[in-house]
Amino acid sequence: MALTRALARVRVLQTSVRLLATKPDEGRNVDEVTHTGQVWDKDDYRRVRFLDKKKVVNKNFAINLIGEDPVVVCDEKTVWSNSGGALGHPKVYINLDKPKISTCGYSGRKFIYKGFYKEAEHGPSITYEQYLEEMKPTPRD
Repeated sequence: MALTRALARVRVLQTSVRLLATKPDEGRNVDEVTHTGQVWDKDDYRRVRFLDKKKVVNKNFAINLIGEDPVVVCDEKTVWSNSGGALGHPKVYINLDKPKISTCGYSGRKFIYKGFYKEAEHGPSITYEQYLEEMKPTPRD
């Protein structure tokens, strides 16, 4: 009886050792760098979350999407940005006195006074009126 129990324990130990000895496959993209620069060394314990799983990395980084936004060309030297209603950000005023693009600290929208705007230097643009129209809250269905 004791011999049977001892043999059973040996089999369990052999199985456990075999399981520990086999290295599971790391998922695809485990070494891909994220927008925050997240990447780990080969021996870092945090890589375990990607065992047998794919690391999902969003290629649409917010900073790149903001960079593609057109510049808002304004007739006034003081404008406001509020990013569209209750789900947007608070209303902030932006001073456009300097001959450069001014950026909203919340939404990243770029504004410039019309006297300072140069299409070759600042890229595509929309008018402040078009911007305000874009920012109007849409009615809920």
